[in-house]
Amino acid sequence: MMQTATFAPTIHPAGEAVTAGPWQFTLKSAELGDSALTTMTNANTANGDGPLDLQWAIAYMSATNTSDQAQVINVTDFAACGAEGVLYRSPLTAGPFPLLQGIVEPGDTLEGALPFWVGDLSNVLLQFSSPFLGGNWADAWFAMTEGATIPSFEPVGEDSGLGASPESPAAFGDTVRSGDFDVSIDRYVTGQEAFDIAPTGVRALGSWDTANWHSLLMTIRNVSDKPRFFSFVAVRLTDYDGEPWDHLLQLSAPLPDAAKELLPGATHQGWCCIETQGWAALNLLRVQNNAITGDARYISFGDLSTTVVPEDTPQPVTDLQVGDVVSIAQTPLNLRAEPSTSAEIITELDGSSTLTITGEAVEAGGITWYPVTVDATGESGYVASNYLVLAEVD
Repeated sequence: MMQTATFAPTIHPAGEAVTAGPWQFTLKSAELGDSALTTMTNANTANGDGPLDLQWAIAYMSATNTSDQAQVINVTDFAACGAEGVLYRSPLTAGPFPLLQGIVEPGDTLEGALPFWVGDLSNVLLQFSSPFLGGNWADAWFAMTEGATIPSFEPVGEDSGLGASPESPAAFGDTVRSGDFDVSIDRYVTGQEAFDIAPTGVRALGSWDTANWHSLLMTIRNVSDKPRFFSFVAVRLTDYDGEPWDHLLQLSAPLPDAAKELLPGATHQGWCCIETQGWAALNLLRVQNNAITGDARYISFGDLSTTVVPEDTPQPVTDLQVGDVVSIAQTPLNLRAEPSTSAEIITELDGSSTLTITGEAVEAGGITWYPVTVDATGESGYVASNYLVLAEVD
């Protein structure tokens, strides 16, 4: 294997006192794998196993304030990575007591634990890079496994040149290079499938609007010579001219998420999720992690000549009365057994028959529903009011 880049910081072993800006750190010891899991669950039973293939790693550190003013230290000042080269910040709010966090007066020392999830435990590194100090002037690296080094990866290839303009976008599966990252879109899901893989907090929004949820699984690679963070907004939906659609929500991504910091040459596969509105079409994706360091690259959702722009959702109709006869303004329309987008679909209405309102409107899942009977067949159920209009009756 060749080292992809020239990134070669000093890696300090356990027991060595290290100066990093206003601090002097000593990594006292480290705990990995099953042993660390036991420690974490003893501290807080809610911790449990790491997600996916990640495992617990705990660093026990002392921090001495060598400056002439009080300093704040926090678990968020540190990150850890395994041999895969993906850096993770601490995920928890409660762990082994005490955690390494607090206000440290000049000359004082604080000791505590730093818990992380990491991937490959064969080569575990701890990084100090405080966002509060700014820059990298105080950064320091420590070996949590004996002899740990900066991982090496296959050399970075040439830029494919694909997707350089909206007029000539790349396709899903192609690799594009924007700034510090190579990016390819590996999979796209929407609707119920996007809902099923979404985090619990996102699913709490309900499933009624999941046709507007768009989850993208992508492979990213850091092609620079420094650790780099891939932003959760590095991929955005744009119009055909490459202009991003405004005011779209970036939903919390399914696990694993794509927003990670990678060592030079490291590769990571993860998700992002975007919620669209009625005015936004699935035309192009723009890849641009950093507007300063990299030109935008564009990826097409498909044949630009056949991409369908979704129609705006009409406003709900709320003034219908029992006995009103209505028609369908937009087809097809689902007749459901209950007022819910997850309820059984009794039939798909094609607009060939009128409907009769049989009860009062029901609000559920952000939608106004009416109970109806299909005049031609006698089938009964609920329909969303957004697509109903009073019928002309002779």
